[in-house]
Parts: sequence; structure tokens; C-alpha cells
Amino acid sequence: MFIYIGGVPGVGKTTVILKTEKLAQKYGIRIQRIEGISILCKLAGVKTAKELRALPESVRRALRPKMNKYLYELDRTNPEIIRLTDGHFVYFDIEGKEYGIRQIQRWDKKQMIAIAVVVASPKRILERRLKDLRSRPDRKRDINFLIREQKMEIDIARSQAKELGIPFCFICNEDKILTAAEALFSFAIHQALCCHKI
Repeated sequence: MFIYIGGVPGVGKTTVILKTEKLAQKYGIRIQRIEGISILCKLAGVKTAKELRALPESVRRALRPKMNKYLYELDRTNPEIIRLTDGHFVYFDIEGKEYGIRQIQRWDKKQMIAIAVVVASPKRILERRLKDLRSRPDRKRDINFLIREQKMEIDIARSQAKELGIPFCFICNEDKILTAAEALFSFAIHQALCCHKI
């Protein structure tokens, strides 16, 4: 079963998901982070995430349905695990002009139980992006662009949750990552229990 976790680059989504996974291990609950970037790299015939990001958004967009199909096939091998899919609802190209939207997959209705979006103030996200030591040309450092990017992420996530008829929540990640991880952990457990799947 999947809970799709969105959030703009630099919001701290991956860190929150990893801490949620560790928290689940502490309580003996099977929660697993799933990310599709390694699958996309393989499908695109590139070796690194940096090479993948350099490809046009249209190329990456065309590969995402195959990646999602693979992830859902993996989920069907053991549906007892709560899988937190680390992704985005809006994907921008390096220039920030061309973008793609995560498309609802036919498997979503059967296997996705909820959607969450990790959010923070634009100022806080910008601070995190500026501290990022890696070269990330896909992470814009323009506050106005960032505000637009986060609004689009939230709007698409909310509309997909509504279309799928599944719960939606925000996970606030300002300064205390453990607090955000605890909130995500509680949300994931609650949704899994509501589906009678754990």
C-alpha cells in the first residue's frame, strides 16, 4: 500500500521520510521509503541522478508511467508494507519553464491509500536550498518561483486526493524534523489501520 509524499525540492521531504522509516523500525512497524529515481535512471539509460535531471522534462515525463508500473508491481508482492513514495506532483525542468504533472495511474485507486505534502515557509525552503552544498541547478533560488512551485505542488496533490477519494494532509517541516516525522508516522499508521491493512 502506498502513501504518496510530495513536496518541493528543498522542503526536507526525504529527510522526514527517512526519519519516519527509522521511527517505524523502533516500533516494529513495516514502513519503507520508495523512490523512483534509480528506476528512472535505468529506464533513461543514464547512470546518475544528475544526468537524469539534465534530460528534458518531456523525456522524464514519458518514463514515469513505466516507473510507476514497476513500483506497483513491487507493492503487490507484499501489500502489508506501508510504502512512503518520495516524489513530486509537479516536475520542473532545469530552467523552471517546462513542467510536468504527476499523472494519476490506474493502480492508484487500488493501492494508494493517502497523499501527504511536506510544506514549509518559502523563506525556510530557500534557506535550505542555499545551504545545499551539492550542485543542484534544478533547485531555483528565486523566492517568487518557489512560492509558485509550492502552490502548484499543493494544488495538484489536493486535487488528486479528491479525485481518488483518499485522505490528504500537510506535514509541516519548519525546524523540528523529528516532529514532522512523528506527524507523518501517525498519519501513515492511521491510514493503514483505516484500510485494515496492518
